[in-house]
Amino acid sequence: MIRAFGGPEVLEYLDWPEPALGPSDVLVRVYAVTVGRTLDVEVRERGADFHVQLPRILGSDPAGVVTEIGPAVTTVSVGDRMVATSSLFCGECAYCRRGQTNACEHHRVLGVHLDGGAAEYCAVPEASVVRVPNHVSFEQAASMAVSYPMAWNLLRCAGQVQAGDDVLVMAAAGGLGIAGVLITRALGARAIAAAGAAWKLDRCRQLLGVDAAIDYSTPGWSEQVRALTADGRGVAVVFENISSPELFGHAVATLRPYGRLVTSGSHGGGIVPVNMRTVYRGHLSIIGEVGASADMIREVWQAVAERRLQPPPVLHRFPLAEVAAAHEAARGRDIFGRVVLTVRADDTVRASV
Repeated sequence: MIRAFGGPEVLEYLDWPEPALGPSDVLVRVYAVTVGRTLDVEVRERGADFHVQLPRILGSDPAGVVTEIGPAVTTVSVGDRMVATSSLFCGECAYCRRGQTNACEHHRVLGVHLDGGAAEYCAVPEASVVRVPNHVSFEQAASMAVSYPMAWNLLRCAGQVQAGDDVLVMAAAGGLGIAGVLITRALGARAIAAAGAAWKLDRCRQLLGVDAAIDYSTPGWSEQVRALTADGRGVAVVFENISSPELFGHAVATLRPYGRLVTSGSHGGGIVPVNMRTVYRGHLSIIGEVGASADMIREVWQAVAERRLQPPPVLHRFPLAEVAAAHEAARGRDIFGRVVLTVRADDTVRASV
């Protein structure tokens, strides 16, 4: 919990009342939740920018078992294995009525605008939870909850990735990057992983099965990417989630004619130079998206349930009591994938399915 904004020292590990359950809420006994750079670290550091009201329990993506349901809940039962999608929407505004729930005029985020899942129990609206497939652990489910729907939206919907396409995945060793690689491969496309360290690229090869890998800290890397594509003309889609002024133009340069750069993320700075002649002469598109609609979330979890899309590796775990150390790890660059807080250790993956 935080009762002030600032460094890791403002994080408190304490006893707190169990959350009240609304009529359309489900109560989740939390087993795992992740620590993300934006929705946890940045919210803790400068939560006023996110309109956070204190005190606040962080944690946008808790995964666990339902122990209680509100009287208006109809699709979830006690005992269900669920994960929160982080995204809360009104269901009534013009965007929600069109199915664009990620553009809801009253959009809120779990762990930011209401108490989240870095706790033993968390109350979540029924519309903002999905079932965890039996072969997926709670640690994996929490790691997927935000990044998989976002990457699905960017690649399948905005980027229109097709089987056989070459796709460049920037920051491929991050949580969103790993989702981008695995979804690219699930769509039948060819994943070219890009990262700034050799050890990260080695793990992309070993754990994700990427088709090719490139170090974007080396000179001439964009030309190397083009040479790696099937016909040498460039990639069909760039999956970009850094927004670094040093890298963005080079990423655009890897695109083939009529290529698409899809983006969500600005940890690299957010303000980037773009040569518009390159864009219009190459018939290129730069597309920004945030989150995913409820329909997209259902689609991506269905792909996981049907084993068309594999869950991510989980390499960095911290007990809930060591939340400050987890925040420091998530803020750094020496990690592969998401940082996970384990709230309970007795997770049961139902291997019978």
